[in-house]
Amino acid sequence: MNEAAIRNDIALLAALVDRLRPAEAADCAAAETNIQAETLRLRSHPDQAAETAAAMRRLLTLPHQAAFYAETGVRSALGFSLEFSQRLSLKLLPRVPDPARVRDALNMIFPHLDDARWVADVADETWVELARAIGLHQPDHVAIDAALANLYEALRLLSYRLAGAALDRELLRAEPDLERHESPFLAQNTALMPLLNEPGHTLPPGEVSHIDVLLAQCDDILEKTRRKAAQKGISVRLTYLLARQSQLIGRMRELFDLAADADRLPRSVRLMKTLLEAEKRYQRMRPFIGSNIALLARNITDHASRHGEHYIAENRAEWWRMAKSAAGGGLIIAFMALLKIELAKLHLPPLTEGIAFGLNYGLGFVLIHLLGFTVATKQPAMTAASIAASIEETRPRELGRLADLVQSVSRTQFIAVLGNVGLAIPIAWLIATAGIALTGASPASPEKAVHLLRELHPFASGSLFFAAVAGVGLFLSGLVSGYYDNQARYHGLAARFAHLPWLRRFGAERATQLGNTLDAHYGAILGNLFFGLYLGLAGAFGTLTGLPVDIRHVAFSSANLGTALATLDRSALTQALPWAVVGVAGIALVNLAISFLLALYVAMKSRGQGFEQMLRLGKVLGGRLMTQPLSFVLPPPRSG
Repeated sequence: MNEAAIRNDIALLAALVDRLRPAEAADCAAAETNIQAETLRLRSHPDQAAETAAAMRRLLTLPHQAAFYAETGVRSALGFSLEFSQRLSLKLLPRVPDPARVRDALNMIFPHLDDARWVADVADETWVELARAIGLHQPDHVAIDAALANLYEALRLLSYRLAGAALDRELLRAEPDLERHESPFLAQNTALMPLLNEPGHTLPPGEVSHIDVLLAQCDDILEKTRRKAAQKGISVRLTYLLARQSQLIGRMRELFDLAADADRLPRSVRLMKTLLEAEKRYQRMRPFIGSNIALLARNITDHASRHGEHYIAENRAEWWRMAKSAAGGGLIIAFMALLKIELAKLHLPPLTEGIAFGLNYGLGFVLIHLLGFTVATKQPAMTAASIAASIEETRPRELGRLADLVQSVSRTQFIAVLGNVGLAIPIAWLIATAGIALTGASPASPEKAVHLLRELHPFASGSLFFAAVAGVGLFLSGLVSGYYDNQARYHGLAARFAHLPWLRRFGAERATQLGNTLDAHYGAILGNLFFGLYLGLAGAFGTLTGLPVDIRHVAFSSANLGTALATLDRSALTQALPWAVVGVAGIALVNLAISFLLALYVAMKSRGQGFEQMLRLGKVLGGRLMTQPLSFVLPPPRSG
C-alpha cells in the first residue's frame, strides 16, 4: 500500500469518528445515540459499509504492528528517569506523523486528547453492533491471517520481555527462589515459542491453558515479592519492575483471549479501548508522573500504616496510655516553646533564626519520640495510611469493623490532643510564673505576650491559614518517615550497622542492639527532624520573600497561651483570651484535618482506591455520630 492510499483510508475512518464523537467528551448518552444512528445508516448503505470495512482491514493488516500491541500502555524497560526524559522530549518536539505506523494512524483517526473518554464510556455491545453493521464479523481469511501474525509477533515480544525482566538482579535479590527453582517467567517463554513458530498460526486450547497457569504462577511470585518488600523495604527500581511485569502479563492475557476466541469482536472492542486510552495517556505527562509517584507512595504509606497501628487505642487501657504519653509530650513542648522565646530574643538573621528554631523543634520532637511520648498532630499522617490499608482489605459487608477502627482513631486523636494541650498550657504557665517569682520578669515581655495572643486569634490573624501550612508539613513528615523506614529495611541497615568492625569492638550483642534500635527509629528520627526544620524555616521563608507564610502548631500555640496567661493581667486578658482559646481549638482542627486528608488521599491513590467505599463508610459513621456522638471522644467501653 502506498502512502496516499493509507491516508485516504485514515481520512475515511477519521470522518466516521467525527460523526460518532459527541460535543462533550463526558456526554456518553450523546455518543451512544450517534453510534446507533451511524449503525442504522450503514445498514441502509451497504456500499459505504463495505468501503469502511475494507479501509479498516487494510490498516489492521499493515506490517510491523507487533510493537504497538506489545508496548502501548506497558511501562518501558527504560525506567522512570529515562522514560520521563523521552516523553518530555516528544512533548516539546513531537515526531512527524507517519500514516504507515499504526500508532500514528490511530492518533490521526482519533485526534482529540479526550477521545478515549467517550470511546471507553460507550457500552461494548454498542460498538459490536456498529462493527457488525460495517461487516467486520464476516470472515476475511487474508485479513485475519495478517492480523493474527501481528498479534503472535506481539506475544513473542511480550514473552521474551517477561522472561528477560525476570533475570533482573533487583528482582532476584528480592525473590532468591527464582534462582533456586525453575522460574515460571522462563517456563512460559519455553512453552510459548514452539506454538508461535508452528505454521498456520493456531494456538491449541490445551497449550494456551498451560501457559495461563504459568502466568498465574508469575502473578503469585510478583505478589509474594510485594509482600516481602513491604517488610524488608523496596527500591523505586523494583517497584517499577514489578508494575511492568504485571502489565506484561496482563497484555499477554488480552492478546491470548483475542487470538483464541472464535467471536473476536467483543474482545477486539475491549482491546481497542485499552490501546486508545493508553495512547492518549502517553501524550500526557501528569498521569505518567502521577502513576509513578503512586507506586513510590505505596511503599512509603505501607511503612507509615504499620507505625499508625501504634497510634490507635483499641481498648480502655491503651486509651489511658495514650493520654499519659501525650501528657509527656506536652510537658516537653512547653520547654521547647520557652526555648523558642529565648532564641527569638537573640534577634538572629532570618535564615539563621529559622535554622535555630527548626533545630529546637526537630531535636525536641526526636526527644519526645525516643522517650516514648506522643505529639498528637503526628498521628493523622500515620493513622490515615492504616485506614486506607483497611479500606483496601475490607469488603462492603465489613464496613462495621472499619467504622470501629475510625472511631478508635477519633477517640485516640482526641485524647492525644487533650494530653498535649492539657499539660502544655499549665507547664508553660508554671515556667512563666516561676520566672516572674525568681527574676521579677516573665520569659516573655508584656508586649510579646500580647503578640502571642494576637497570633492565636482565628479571624484577626492568619492563624488558621498558617495552621494549614503546618498541616502540610505534618503530612510531608509522615512521608519522610515512611520513606526512610523503607530505606532502612531495603538496605538492611540493622545488620550492616551491627557488623561495623569498629562498633563490634564494644561487643557483638551491643552492636546488634544498637543496629536494631537505629533500624526501629531511623525513619521517625529523620521525619521529626524534617518536620522541625520545616516549622522553623517556614517563618524564615515568609520573612525573606515577603510572602504571608508562617506556621501555627496546636501544641506550641497552647504553650504560648500558657505563657501569656502568666504574663498579662486580667484587664489585658479579658477580650483576647476567649478568642485565643477558640483559636487554639481551630488550629488543632486545621492541623489534624489537613494532614489527615492529605495522607488519606495519597494512601488511597497509592492503592488505586476510589472514594465509593469512603462514601459508604461515611454513611455508617454518620449514623453512629447521630446516635452515639460521645463514642468518638470517650474511652472505649470496658470489655466484658
